[in-house]
Amino acid sequence: MRRAGPSGPVAPFFSVLLKSGVAAAVLLLAACQSEPMGGPLALEVSASNPVSALQRVNNAGAKCWIRSGDRRFRGLYMIPELDTAVGKPRLLILRSDKKQGLPLLVIEASGPPTKIVTYGPLASGATGARVNADIMRWSSGPDGC
Repeated sequence: MRRAGPSGPVAPFFSVLLKSGVAAAVLLLAACQSEPMGGPLALEVSASNPVSALQRVNNAGAKCWIRSGDRRFRGLYMIPELDTAVGKPRLLILRSDKKQGLPLLVIEASGPPTKIVTYGPLASGATGARVNADIMRWSSGPDGC
């Protein structure tokens, strides 16, 4: 019994064509994503100490994320933990309806040299990309939304 489909020297050509077509389709779908994806941030900043770096992010973040009515941050609130005798200062972003839950995002500073890192479930999506871009901008000077 003979197998259906191309055979002989033409078969490898169709196999390569099929594989490249699938690869092209995957690339096209990836290119169609409307928003960039985020990820954990590790950024060295020019701040005198970790607390001052996070105070800047806290002030701008409260204004531009939490109080702005931005849909990405609706239902969230931010807790600054800047007065730490032990450990690293950090900002926690949690759901408003879960006062005792795990944070969705942690923004933490350490140093010297002063370094800001972000992690948590919120860091990995499009909101994480926005957070990272905002932190990088605020750390370099401008504090606008």
